[in-house]
Amino acid sequence: MSPVRGPVVPRRRLGAELRALRDQAGLTIEEVAKELECSVSKVSRLETGQGIPKGRDVRDLLDRYGVTDQAYRDRLMRWVRDGQRQGWWHNFSDVLAPDPEDPLLPDNFSRYVALEQDASEVHAFEITVVHGLLQTADYARAVLTTLSTADSDATDRLVELRMRRQDRLYVDEDPLRVHLILDEGALHRVVGGKQVMRTQLKRLVDDAQRSNITIQVLPFSVGTHPATTGPFGVLTFPGSDDNDLVYVEGHLGDLYLEKEHDVEVYERMFDELVDMSMTAEESVAFITAALPDH
Repeated sequence: MSPVRGPVVPRRRLGAELRALRDQAGLTIEEVAKELECSVSKVSRLETGQGIPKGRDVRDLLDRYGVTDQAYRDRLMRWVRDGQRQGWWHNFSDVLAPDPEDPLLPDNFSRYVALEQDASEVHAFEITVVHGLLQTADYARAVLTTLSTADSDATDRLVELRMRRQDRLYVDEDPLRVHLILDEGALHRVVGGKQVMRTQLKRLVDDAQRSNITIQVLPFSVGTHPATTGPFGVLTFPGSDDNDLVYVEGHLGDLYLEKEHDVEVYERMFDELVDMSMTAEESVAFITAALPDH
């Protein structure tokens, strides 16, 4: 089974091209928005790949930038059509939409799900809990119940969403590659009870046998380390035109870093954590030894 990719990559490619064309034309976002009689936010969201592109808007922008190459215009319009697709996560809009009564529910997590769906690789560091892509359903439910005030039905939907995200790990062709650095503390913190924790750690041991999943444990013995400030993830995309980005989850909103310098800082930090952690083989043995008693 091949992975079904979403609309994020074509939207980001389209946005990068539109931003480059505007820069070449020597125009600001404000100037373009005024000339086309649209909002500044519309132009900005198109350039950052966050908005759903509309053919008329993109054609107007190409005309304003003086783009006459028909093959080039056709390529961008193809990205417009691809960027209009709705991903499977749209069916979870009932729980992905922000809840003003629940400040702990991230207000833009749907964007992360879409990015993750189109990524080719995820490098992640976790301090407190196991990364969502490798959580069991019971472990995920225990984590989500603690983080959110959502009722049981909404929590069940969030768990279902988290399990659906994991499908990308197990496709036969081009699975998502995950390299997880897990702080030792996450292995000892009992989430959901001993049996839930035992099943979760066994899941990690099993997943570590897969060729597309690498798990390393960062032991207490290393002391302080470069990522003491908190967890993060670096998402890599399959095309050379698609820049990597950094995702940092927060209580009141998530942070996306796409500037080349910012991404390089986190990539270097991850490489340092790799060197400080146990090897993959040592980590599997360590996790096995940490399994709680029945």
